[in-house]
Amino acid sequence: MAAATEKVFVVLPAEFKVGQSTLSWVLSHFGGSGATVVITHVHVPPQMIPVMGVKFHTSKLSPEQVKLFRRIEREKVNNQLDGYVHQCSKMKVKCEKLIFEKEDVVAGLVELIGLHRVTRLVISAAADRQYSRKMEKPKSRTATEIMQRADSSCKIWFICKGQLICTRGKEVDTAPSVTPLLPDFGEQALQLVPYQKEDNLQTELGLYDELKEACIAAENLMKRALNESSRRQKADEEVVSALQKATECRELYLEEVRKREELEEALARANREIAQLRQANHLSMDEQNTSPDELQEAMSEELTFERRIIDMDDVLRTAGQDTEPQKERVHVQIDLETGGRELQALLSQSKLTAFSPSSVIQSPYDEDCIPPYFLCPILQEPMRDPHVAADGFTYEADAIKSWLDGRNDTSPVTGEPLAHRELAPNFALGAVIQDYAIRRRQHRFS
Repeated sequence: MAAATEKVFVVLPAEFKVGQSTLSWVLSHFGGSGATVVITHVHVPPQMIPVMGVKFHTSKLSPEQVKLFRRIEREKVNNQLDGYVHQCSKMKVKCEKLIFEKEDVVAGLVELIGLHRVTRLVISAAADRQYSRKMEKPKSRTATEIMQRADSSCKIWFICKGQLICTRGKEVDTAPSVTPLLPDFGEQALQLVPYQKEDNLQTELGLYDELKEACIAAENLMKRALNESSRRQKADEEVVSALQKATECRELYLEEVRKREELEEALARANREIAQLRQANHLSMDEQNTSPDELQEAMSEELTFERRIIDMDDVLRTAGQDTEPQKERVHVQIDLETGGRELQALLSQSKLTAFSPSSVIQSPYDEDCIPPYFLCPILQEPMRDPHVAADGFTYEADAIKSWLDGRNDTSPVTGEPLAHRELAPNFALGAVIQDYAIRRRQHRFS
């Protein structure tokens, strides 16, 4: 009767495959003795708890979360140990489950031996892959420390890969395995560790599910926040790029305004100089009583005026050009006595070939002496409303507008692309052409 009540405690891991060989040795040696096999497992609570795919230390989480997670882990271990119970049931051996929770396995086993007054203990000496026939003592740290620290009244068997390696303590007789003739279907596995009621466990499981759903929702919100942050960063980059482009456009606009102001100043200076020349010419023409010498001097001044008008038109044309190099401006003054030699020298220096001594002597108001720069390059007719285009040449306003309206972006004279499509009135040349027309009519009826 005493032998029937004895218990053999078998220390086994939670994984059934790892501890199966050790349990098989116990069943083969103690199964026929009528002893109860106690499936013993020391559960070490995890210190790192996974939350949303990331592990956190228990100190970083709330006590409720830690308690709930560890309760679920203990339940999993309890279910895993059912594999050992099922094997014992197949061999018709009584068995119980004992789950002891401790931070250290060795300390837990030592405490368990003292609390339950364990006199028979079976433990693995080493992993099955470390087994060898020459093995005479335990190799694992847990088994070695249990051999040293366990109570001396406890008999310990050290097993590896289903083989007895060594024992510690007084010899105890073991009976060979005997299979009972009739199965005892009424026998059930006993569990020595108290658990909470099923209702409380279901409540905690429901709370865990709610916590898991809340974590998933928080993770989705975090992803949405990251996507929104990424879109906002891209929008900020686009704003910065747009501001840079706006700054560049502003600088280009200011540069165009500066060039336009310089051109207007040049036109204003040319208009003032033309007005002064006109005023000087009118004063000389208004004098009625003139001597032959004075008449000759007046004719010389009139020719000088015409040549200055020609030079002013060249200045205006050169001021309107942005890309062509500035041509050398030469003010030509004609003297009746030394005009031929000086004019030829000035023409050679300024590279002007449009004039010759014969053209100087010829009257500027003859029918065949219309200055070529009075003619529109497109119509080849005298201009009435001259305008300067982006290529620096002057055209009749209607002609150049028709040219541009015809989707032409090149210069009618050079064929090069136009920098812009804006036109500027050439007031100076218009005034010269108008004055030329008046003098030509006066010359015709004189």
